[in-house]
Amino acid sequence: MSTISPVNLHFEDSGEWYSLPDWAEYFINVGKQLSHAKQSHSRIITAIIVPTRAYGAAFVSLGMVLSDAAARDHTSATDHFEKLFDLQVGTSVIFRPGGGKTLRGVLKAPEEYKGKLHVKVQVHSKEGGGLTYLVDESHALQVQPAMHSRQLPKKQGTENTRFANKFVDSILGNSDPVQLGLRSKLCCAIVGKKSTLEYEIRKTPLAIHVNGDRYAEGLLQDVLRVDRFVSEKQSYRSALVPVGSKQPPSDIVENVQMGVVFDGAHGFLKWSERWNRSHQIVILDRTEPYFDDAISAINARFSQNRVDGENSLPRMDAPDGGEVLSFREAPK
Repeated sequence: MSTISPVNLHFEDSGEWYSLPDWAEYFINVGKQLSHAKQSHSRIITAIIVPTRAYGAAFVSLGMVLSDAAARDHTSATDHFEKLFDLQVGTSVIFRPGGGKTLRGVLKAPEEYKGKLHVKVQVHSKEGGGLTYLVDESHALQVQPAMHSRQLPKKQGTENTRFANKFVDSILGNSDPVQLGLRSKLCCAIVGKKSTLEYEIRKTPLAIHVNGDRYAEGLLQDVLRVDRFVSEKQSYRSALVPVGSKQPPSDIVENVQMGVVFDGAHGFLKWSERWNRSHQIVILDRTEPYFDDAISAINARFSQNRVDGENSLPRMDAPDGGEVLSFREAPK
C-alpha cells in the first residue's frame, strides 16, 4: 500500500498564510479512518458536533479520497489503453519509455502498425524533428495524462519528472496522482447546501508550504473532483447532493464506495435513509434549526439499531468544544 504524507495545508487571511487548525486535521483523519472500515454486515454512523460546521464535510471527504488514492488497485494496461483512446488528440501527456527517461508529449491520432492499434505520442516540436512514438497496449501505462503546456520543447529536460498538479502531488505524497485525472469513481458523496460547499471546495485558496515557503497553491476541488464541478471530459472522485426537493439520483446512491458526509442536520434527516448500506458521517452545529431533531434521530438509531461487538471508528479526541458519537448500525 502507498503512504500519504501528512496533510500540511495552509489558508490565507488578509494576505497572510497560516497553518490549518487542529480541528481540520481531525476531520481529514476521520475520513482516512473511515476509508479502511469494512461495510460487510454493518455500517458506521458518526455524529460530530462542533461549534461551527464550516469546512468539516469537505475535509472528511478529502480524507476519504486521499486514502483511496493510496490504497486503490493499479489499473490494468488494457483498461488504461482504452482510456487513452477516449482522450482528445492534443491532450498533454507524460511518456516514460524506460531507462529512467520522462518525456513531455501530446497525443496524436491513433495509428495501426503491423496489424495492431497503437497510441501515438509526439514528444518534440516540429522544429525539433517532431519525434513520435507508437505505444501498444502492453506498454500503455508508460503514457499518462499530465498538466503541462501542449507546446513541446526542442529538447526534453529533467523538469518533466512530475508534471501533474504540484498541489495534488504534494498532498498525495508517494501515491501516484494519475488516476485522479483519468478514472471516475465515487469514493464518497457530500450532502448539503450547494452554494456553501462550492465556496469551500472551489473558491477557498489553500497552499502547501515547504521549509516555511509557499510551494504550491490549489483548491480542495483539485483532489475531491466533485462531479458537479468538473467538465464533461474530466474524471470525478466524489459527488455533491444538494439538499432540495429532488431525491438523490439512484446512480449516486448505489455507486458510493466509502461513505456519505452530511453537512448539517437538514440533509441527514431528509436523505440518510437513502444510503442504507453506506457509512455515514454527519457534521452538526448546535445553532442550526434542525439540530435537536437530528440528535433525537441519532440517539434512536443508537439505542435501537446498534451492533455490539464490532469496531466503529478508532477513538479520537474530538475537536475543542466538540463531541463525537460513533457506532455500528445494522443496515436495513
